[in-house]
Amino acid sequence: MIPLNEHCSELSNVISETDDCVLWGSVYEWLHIASSIESVTLDTIKNNRSFGWCRDSDEYDLARDELLNSFVQKLTVFNFVWGALESAIDIIKPPKHPEKDKRGKISNTCYLIGKRFNADSQVSGLEEETTTFKEISSKCFGFERVKNRISRIQDYVESGVGLYAVYELRNLFAHGSISFPEPDEDNEPNSPYDSLVEHATRIVLLSIQMLMLQHFDAKQYEIWHDSDLITLDDVLRSCHLEEEANSEQLSLL
Repeated sequence: MIPLNEHCSELSNVISETDDCVLWGSVYEWLHIASSIESVTLDTIKNNRSFGWCRDSDEYDLARDELLNSFVQKLTVFNFVWGALESAIDIIKPPKHPEKDKRGKISNTCYLIGKRFNADSQVSGLEEETTTFKEISSKCFGFERVKNRISRIQDYVESGVGLYAVYELRNLFAHGSISFPEPDEDNEPNSPYDSLVEHATRIVLLSIQMLMLQHFDAKQYEIWHDSDLITLDDVLRSCHLEEEANSEQLSLL
């Protein structure tokens, strides 16, 4: 797949190329800002009064400062992409889950995606991203419930269960329960948290693409994209792929 910021940019550009660009303007704005984030700078050392007293402690603090700078930037991008998802849901207004105890804005959306797309028709790359997110979450403290969420394939099918699992990350952040990365045992800035958030962000983007495929008559809907008249279905199924993979994907459609 293309880099995450390019993925955000490509999807925002696709939205601007539709006839409903005004209605979908808020989704475009969230994605455009997400794609434009270059850095988020922290300095956790400047207010650390114990820094300078112990070499091992200083090494830990410096490594954690580096980790937090990267993690907070990726988490910031994730939250803007999540904002785009919520805006898209407000436009689409998914029907309520048939079971009352499973109803909710995100649950309804995951059910809609799962009902509309199966393993063969879901957007390319989603299955791999969901599997990787599950594997990495098992290495991160505080994400034990992700495994339980991903196991609910019978409720949301493979195409919807990834977003349902990522909802756990959003909830942990929104409710002040998320844990932050720590350096490894050698005080090196190595942690799986960055990768976890990146894969979560990718799942949200791919879910937005599937919501758009469901909302528009995508196979009949044509837009001007990269100087070509092409169906929205083709664009939404390939805009996140590298050029070589993109060509292979289009040849299968």
